[in-house]
Parts: sequence; C-alpha cells; structure tokens
Amino acid sequence: MKKMFTLLSGLFLSFALLAADPRPVVTLTSMSNYKVVIDGKAFFSNNSQISLRNLSKGYHSVQVFEMRRGYYQQREKMVSSSSFLLKRNDIRILINRFGDVRIKEIKGLGRFERDDDDWYEKDRHADNDKDRGPGRGNDRQRF
Repeated sequence: MKKMFTLLSGLFLSFALLAADPRPVVTLTSMSNYKVVIDGKAFFSNNSQISLRNLSKGYHSVQVFEMRRGYYQQREKMVSSSSFLLKRNDIRILINRFGDVRIKEIKGLGRFERDDDDWYEKDRHADNDKDRGPGRGNDRQRF
C-alpha cells in the first residue's frame, strides 16, 4: 500500500510540475508586422503571442523592428529596444501598437500567492532614514 501511495503521489506531483509553463511569452497588440530579436535570434509576429523556448536565466536584450515592404526589398526599422533579467519567475513582454516594449515579471509563475501584493515592498512614505517620521531631515525633496 505504501508503494502504491508513493507512486501515485509522485505521478501527481510530476504532472503538476509539468503543467506549469514557465517560458517567457511575447504578446503583440498590433496588426503591424514586427520582428522581435532576443539575443540575436529573430522571432516573427505571425499571431499575437510568441512563446520563447530554451531561454536561460540571466540578462537578455530585446529589439523590436517594424517590417515594411519596399519595391525591391523588405525594409526593417528599429522601433524599440530593452533588456531584462530572466530569473525563476515568469516574464511577460508586451509590445504595443507603437512598438514600445514593456517587460513585466510575474512572481510565483503567474499563480496567486499569499504575499502577491506590493504593500510591504514599497516604501509608502519615502522614509529613507527609518528613524524619524516622513518628511523630516534628509527625507525632504528639494527641487
């Protein structure tokens, strides 16, 4: 009985881990033809989402080119470029209709977590010295 329970729990756990898709996703919200270049590898926008495979952890660069047809050749114009750090978390790369790149890191592989809000991560009152109230001493902003 113990062997059967261990086998079933191991299979269930492996299926749960395989169901998670931690690959970065590029989402295009435009009808224009864009070429997305990530670390020198080109991806073309056939549909609205591109799923990236074999992308290792670390810093990566993203370049977005708008593809325009010319009379004799196809021209490409660089619209935007950015870089991001791929960690264990899920990355969503959004390219809007103007070609602007927005990179969003989703903690917990896109699932709901108990500490999902940013309430405790942000410094609500910009109290940089932490020993006084906000707006005193070194905390004042001078313009």
